[in-house]
Amino acid sequence: MNKKVKNVTMLVLIGGSLLLTSCRDNKNNEEEDTQHEMNSEEHMDHDNMMDDDSNDSDMMGSSAKFSDDQTAAAYQQYAKIQAALALDNPQDAKDEAKILVTNLADAEATKALLEPTKKISNSDDINVQREAFSELTMKMGAVLEGALVDGEVYKLYCPMAFEGKGDYWYANSKEIKNPYFGAKMLNCGRVEETVK
Repeated sequence: MNKKVKNVTMLVLIGGSLLLTSCRDNKNNEEEDTQHEMNSEEHMDHDNMMDDDSNDSDMMGSSAKFSDDQTAAAYQQYAKIQAALALDNPQDAKDEAKILVTNLADAEATKALLEPTKKISNSDDINVQREAFSELTMKMGAVLEGALVDGEVYKLYCPMAFEGKGDYWYANSKEIKNPYFGAKMLNCGRVEETVK
């Protein structure tokens, strides 16, 4: 019996170390500890930041300029949804998605984003929201294509998302704030592409 306990313990330790190793496949390994500390502080200040419009540009850190206002507004709301999911806050994700739904109703250029955004705005379940965010991200890629006139947006990838299938999201910085795992694995991911 004692041998079985040792074997199970060993398997758990090996599995845990493999999980951590796969999520640390990031070119910025040296900055990871600093990012984790910053993310912890941001998590504690989340409520204040989401309510204060003056902090939006600092929190989102976007230097990207878009070819039209509709795309710029849609991407800004997308980034707010991403931030809310990374902070494990389904209510803020829902609220930000509702704003995006309203903006998309009159926007022909970004109408493809409407269906997944409605799914986020109509759910209180963060897992449902994260699945819809995956769909939103896929459609956001088509909207962003050729829409940037200045600055950069980063396409990030988490190999562990959705039971190891992996998934993408867009962000304003290379700093990893994983919307698919939130606090569980906030820094899991890597920069896959720079959209210019």
